[in-house]
Amino acid sequence: MDTNEYLTGNAGLAGQLSCSTRDFGNGVIYGLPPQNGNSWLVDIHPATGLFFTDVYFTLLEPVVREYQMEQPGLWLWSVARGDITIVENGKKTRKLEPGIHVLVNQGKPFKIIYGTEQPMWYTSMLVFHDCLGRYLKAHPLESPFYLAEAACWKPFQYNTPDVVMVFEQLKYAIRNGDAPPPFMYYESKLGELLSLIVRNMQYQHLWEDYLKKNRNQKHLTYQNRKYIWKVKEELDKNILQPPSMEQLIALAEMGATKLRQSFKLWYGITIAEYIRQEKLKHALRLLSVDDLSISNIAATVGYESASKFALAFKKVYHVTPSEVRKSFLI
Repeated sequence: MDTNEYLTGNAGLAGQLSCSTRDFGNGVIYGLPPQNGNSWLVDIHPATGLFFTDVYFTLLEPVVREYQMEQPGLWLWSVARGDITIVENGKKTRKLEPGIHVLVNQGKPFKIIYGTEQPMWYTSMLVFHDCLGRYLKAHPLESPFYLAEAACWKPFQYNTPDVVMVFEQLKYAIRNGDAPPPFMYYESKLGELLSLIVRNMQYQHLWEDYLKKNRNQKHLTYQNRKYIWKVKEELDKNILQPPSMEQLIALAEMGATKLRQSFKLWYGITIAEYIRQEKLKHALRLLSVDDLSISNIAATVGYESASKFALAFKKVYHVTPSEVRKSFLI
């Protein structure tokens, strides 16, 4: 049975959450019951088969949403915080840590479990096959792109600072409900997200060459990879207060030198650099909090001064924190 996201977006989820509904700028806002506090989700529906959503809600009890989307599609999330688990038949259950996540729907049922451990803060784009086809027909890529390819995307291709930045821009537009004109703005964001990820796919040979070169120097066994994956998962649980090197060494069951080498070998980045980049992604999201000064944000993500934070931020995002706030009218 089709759960009808193709036509109604998050209306089904809103119904399970007992939401009220009202028009909101270019979209609709679903308000959760008063006992959930300040909790809502906003859907923008700029074209048939295309939805952009921003979510800010807290649950008092878990909600399991069973999805059956007959029309194939691509769902991208930018998760700032949340207790969200995706269950797909034949695949490993995924709990969404902060960052960018991808789900490729091929018409098979799946479940999303919205839990109570943390509030849900995320922005998402849901684009269905026919909408994607219309867009690509009007804006053809140099190399053909097919929806099924997205199932092969790797996190390093989409969980990047530039993709996070686009989602932050979307978050403000959705929350303000005033992107003019809505179809042109949101269609351009669909294209921007797709082009960034496709670009990263096209440069995949550089990543593979890097891995091949380094693996020739020191082979990384499957068992070692499993330990490195565990290390990254542990870092992602609380990037603002990451485990100590001693704790990571114990988790990885290897010495400090081998852990550092193995992590860089597999992810192409040092542990320290990974922590720094993830903290800056968190800082980007914190810039939307009006009552936090840039100095507050700098301290939160571990910088001793706002000026050092601004330099590090600009190196990654090519704009200063102040410029980001000005662009979002904060």
